[in-house]
Amino acid sequence: MGRSSDQSKSLQARDNSKIILTTETHRATLSKGRIELERLVEKEKLSGSDRKTWTAYSFPEKSYTVADITCMGLTPEFLVYGNRARSIFYFSLQEQSPLPVTEHCHVDCGILRLWLNPCGSRLVFEDEHHSIYLFNPFNDQVLPVTGFKGALEAVLWDVNDSQIFILAESNQNFVYLYSHTNIWCPSVTFLGASARPFGFQATGLHNGILHCKVENGETKNLILPTHQWKHKGAQGTEQLIERFKESLTILNFKEAWNDALLLKSTEIWDKFTQKALEHLEVEIAIKSCQQSKNVKMLPYLQHIEQVENRALLAGHIFVLFGDHDAAQDAFLKSCCLEAALEMRRNLQQWEQALPLAVELGGSCELEVRMEYATLLERRGEHRSALGQYESLLSAGVKGKQLSSAKAGVARTSIHCGDPWKGRQMAIQCDDASLYIECAVIFESMKLLEDAGDFFELGGQLEKAFSCYICMRNLTKAKSLLNRICSPKHFCEYAKVMEEAGDFAEAMSAYDFAEDHTNVIRLLLGPLQNPSKAYAIVRKTKAIPGAVLAAKFCKSAGDYGKAIEFLLLSRRSQEAKELAEQHDCMDVYTELVVDVTSEDECLELSRYYETMGDYCKAGTLLEHCGQTERALKLYLCWGSNGGVEQAINLVGREKSDMFTSQLLDYLKKANECGEDNAIHFYMLHKTLGNYDEAAKLVLQLSSHEQEKGNYKRAHQLLLDFSLVLRNYGRAIPADILQSLMLLHSYVLGKIHIRLGDHSTGSRLLIRVARSITKFPAHIVPILTSTVIECHRTGLLSTAFEFASMLMCPEYRNSISSAYKRKVEKIVRKCEKVEEKEPLTPCPVCAALLPNMQLHCGNCNSDIPFCIASGRHMVLEDWSACPQCKFPALATEFLKVLESESACPMCSQKVSAADIVCEDDPLGQRDSYAATT
Repeated sequence: MGRSSDQSKSLQARDNSKIILTTETHRATLSKGRIELERLVEKEKLSGSDRKTWTAYSFPEKSYTVADITCMGLTPEFLVYGNRARSIFYFSLQEQSPLPVTEHCHVDCGILRLWLNPCGSRLVFEDEHHSIYLFNPFNDQVLPVTGFKGALEAVLWDVNDSQIFILAESNQNFVYLYSHTNIWCPSVTFLGASARPFGFQATGLHNGILHCKVENGETKNLILPTHQWKHKGAQGTEQLIERFKESLTILNFKEAWNDALLLKSTEIWDKFTQKALEHLEVEIAIKSCQQSKNVKMLPYLQHIEQVENRALLAGHIFVLFGDHDAAQDAFLKSCCLEAALEMRRNLQQWEQALPLAVELGGSCELEVRMEYATLLERRGEHRSALGQYESLLSAGVKGKQLSSAKAGVARTSIHCGDPWKGRQMAIQCDDASLYIECAVIFESMKLLEDAGDFFELGGQLEKAFSCYICMRNLTKAKSLLNRICSPKHFCEYAKVMEEAGDFAEAMSAYDFAEDHTNVIRLLLGPLQNPSKAYAIVRKTKAIPGAVLAAKFCKSAGDYGKAIEFLLLSRRSQEAKELAEQHDCMDVYTELVVDVTSEDECLELSRYYETMGDYCKAGTLLEHCGQTERALKLYLCWGSNGGVEQAINLVGREKSDMFTSQLLDYLKKANECGEDNAIHFYMLHKTLGNYDEAAKLVLQLSSHEQEKGNYKRAHQLLLDFSLVLRNYGRAIPADILQSLMLLHSYVLGKIHIRLGDHSTGSRLLIRVARSITKFPAHIVPILTSTVIECHRTGLLSTAFEFASMLMCPEYRNSISSAYKRKVEKIVRKCEKVEEKEPLTPCPVCAALLPNMQLHCGNCNSDIPFCIASGRHMVLEDWSACPQCKFPALATEFLKVLESESACPMCSQKVSAADIVCEDDPLGQRDSYAATT
């Protein structure tokens, strides 16, 4: 690297003095436009060794009349020099023969200065216009070096990285990257500039560290801005990402790989893969895909790994990047036309594939023409498609391609207005699927006769039948009926025959289709066979047919049958009026509604009693005031509905005798093994025995809760609480506590669904603290609690319940979707979390966590908000207009935005009905009085 600095000094003084460059084996002297090259030889002596020199070559050769050499460079392998004639010469010091001269015609002036890299494989030169270029002697390629401004002092190549070099001026360094292998073309990229302190003279570049000599002779090192993270080191994820990006920028894939292994990010691996592919490093890209588990890209990369042609490989990589035009250009440069065609075919871009296929010719062209014709047909460009299909027939295609071409001609000919040609070509093919396709085209063009024929040929008899019916071709339609056996098509045929006046044929068709209403209509009308119509109505009990029969009987004066058919058609009121008018009460006894007289009720009750319908009989007796008999019938029936009606009766009558009778019945049923707890509860609630009812409703709700029926348990407690409130009774604390716990479970699911995971997690924590009350769903509830707590940053609580889940009795029941996450939470214990927000107690104003429902300061139980589960505060106090349970107004309105119903009672609630209480203290005191 020291030679570069010396060379720079000599070149600046070339017009006034000689330039001398030396290596261990050679010395070159440039003077007055000529170079004298000398080889240094050692001769052994007794006392040691001595050096002698001898002239080996002189440049330019004597045949040249003009000595115009302007600059030179010397390495152990090469002597390189440039002249004013725009040429650069390479002379091999090992083979003692000059390499071919390269003249760069686009450089319109002479070579002023040049700088070689340490091995002479690359050089940077400056022309007389002070433009900077990079020259690659292996492919005679010259690339402009842009972005440099100022007076160039020296060019330094990085000893450790042949792709990095800098242009140095008086106080700045310009860093460049030469990328000679990528999917585009070799390029020189400006990476950035950095300042160099005054008096610092650049002497060498090593691994991104610039060595400088200062005036006192000391050596100072400067780190280039492109290598900052490489030498400074990285701490933490963000710095690792920066170092990774820096390594990719300078194409240091080894360092970038190490950082990617530390980062373990799919996004990082994807960037690494893309950069590697951009620079044709397929092997590295494959390893990167294996790390990121990119199963989509990996097989394709393994497929192209052995591709040696650079342009062909670049084309495949462009395909991966989705730049198909660039991929095609690369394939064509590689002289692999088949690859470009295959890409276009895979993309089904037949318009672009056709010119490539034409150039290739052979079977490839025929296949692409077929696909292109199919695409044109699919687009609706039928005339162009027809031309393509006919060109295929002219080309003499055979086998499957011939059949496809003929089918295409058939379809497109019909579309283009030549149905005869299309029919003939389709018949030649004799293909059922083609018949169907042509039939659909004929149908769309309203050529229904042809459509029906082709549907029939294709085996779609139902569609053929519909076409014949539309054309009123009854002969062909009837010939298909027995082959179709479809009620729908028999009805269509019957309607047409009815329009034609053939009612018998129409009725037969309706009968086959089991269209009883139309059969009855024809029998009562044109065919005049009412007895057969009555039999069909009684057999089928079809309401439309019964209406027709009742109307016919009424007009004929047969009122008994009219009432019968009115009842079958569910026109009971009309039947009753007709029975009253025409003394036909023998049929009317089936009616149980709209009965006003006591005698009629008793008579109908006896009828239902004899029929075994004790519930309806009891209802009629109760309506008549015979409650004792009604109670006996309810209990005689013994079903749930009967017992419930008996309970309602006892509640209305308030009779000790009825109560005792009902209790005896329930006790006997209980002794027989029936679970009558719900009936005992309903009875005590109806009689006002709220203490007993409270015990029973707790028992019932606990039973439902144990079975996992949380909504049912919640509803039982809520209904009883509302009953107590309506009668001004206090809600027992244990009922309110159970209701609060169940409601917290319901609210937790609501808030999680609405995206409020913070509130949801707090509610689930409350439920999880009493997890034994939810034995049917312990593992799912604890799992949800762990996931939500971890999501909202409640890491300590998440660890607590995750540890509980890891117990042997729960561990195997954890869902596979969450098991690994729960195990990870337990392994990586992070016992930190935010403290729960504090809000004032509505009684004493002491601050306490907003989910805490008991104030230790004033020893008060605080009402909970039915919208959020938090304790109430005076400033935001409101209540549900339906169930009157308290709620924080702001939280209630948030829930109503998406739910539109009260989360407690599930009744519809409008946001306009939610207002803060003017007297929250009074509201609080009122609530406290009832609890």
